[in-house]
Amino acid sequence: MLTDLLQRFEAFEGLSAAELADAARHAQTIDVPAKRWLWRQDRRLGGAYYLAAGRVRTFAPSRHIGHKSPAARVPLYPGHEAARTLSAVRLLHVDAASIGALLGRSDPGAEEDGLEPWEQRFLGSPLMRRLDASVWQQLFSELDERPFATGDELVSKGAPARDFFVLKSGRAAVRNAGETLAQLHPGDFFGEDALILDARRNATVVAIEAGAALRLPKERFVALLVNRVVRFVQSADGGVDIDVGEANCLAELRHRIKGLDPKERYRVIGGRPEERALAAFILAQKGFDAWAIDGPAL
Repeated sequence: MLTDLLQRFEAFEGLSAAELADAARHAQTIDVPAKRWLWRQDRRLGGAYYLAAGRVRTFAPSRHIGHKSPAARVPLYPGHEAARTLSAVRLLHVDAASIGALLGRSDPGAEEDGLEPWEQRFLGSPLMRRLDASVWQQLFSELDERPFATGDELVSKGAPARDFFVLKSGRAAVRNAGETLAQLHPGDFFGEDALILDARRNATVVAIEAGAALRLPKERFVALLVNRVVRFVQSADGGVDIDVGEANCLAELRHRIKGLDPKERYRVIGGRPEERALAAFILAQKGFDAWAIDGPAL
C-alpha cells in the first residue's frame, strides 16, 4: 500500500493515518528502466520524487544511492540537480498539493498546486532543492512575516546582521554606493552574506513596491540551512580549487559563477573559515557541488 511506502521516508514520519491516507491520494509509483536519465540539470519538476526500489546515480551532489541506504529516506528531487538510473528503479512521486498541505498551505485560496507563487520560486531554487520536505516544514514554521512600505529599508548597509530574509510579496532592490546591484522578486532571499561572514551588512536592500518579507533569525538560518548545505571536509580528491584567499575572489564569485562548469566539483580553499563557508553556500545557491576544505563548521 502507498501508505506503508510513504512511512519509509522522513517527511512522512509521525503522520496520522488520516494524513497518510491523504498524502497517498496525491502519490503514485513510477517504474523506470536502467541507464535512463530521470531528470537533467535545470529541469524543474513538480512535487517530490523518492527512491522506492533500485539504485541511482545523482549529480550535484554526486553519489550512488540504493533504496536501502539512509540517503534514500529523503527525496531524490528536490535535493539533486540531476539523476540517472543504475538499475531498474521504482520511484514514488508525491505531488505539490500534498507538499503544500505538509507546509500548511492547503487553504481554499491557495494556488492549484497547493503552493503560492513565492513558495514555488523559493522551493524551486537550487539551494532549497537540496533539502527535504521535513526541513521545509521546519523552516516555514519559523519564518516571521514583516510588512513593509515602498521606500522602507529592509536591510541597511553597515548595520549588524541578525536575520535572513525571504521576499513574500512586493519588490526590492539591492543597492550600494548609489548603484542598483540586483532586483528582488517574491521567492528571492537575501541577507545571507553578512550572516555567514559574521560581519555587518555590505549593501542596502530597499523596497520599491510595498509587500512583506519573511524573517529567520541568524542562529536558525545557520542550523536549518548553512549547516545542511555547507560541507566542511579535511580533504577531497579531485575537483577544481576556488581560493577565496586570492584578492577579490569572494567579491567576484557571483559574477564568475556563470563561467563555471556545472559538471565539475569545486573545492573552496584559502581565506577564513567564514569566507570558505560563504563561497560554498553561494555555489550551492546556483546548484554546484562544492566543499569547504579544512575548517570547522559554523
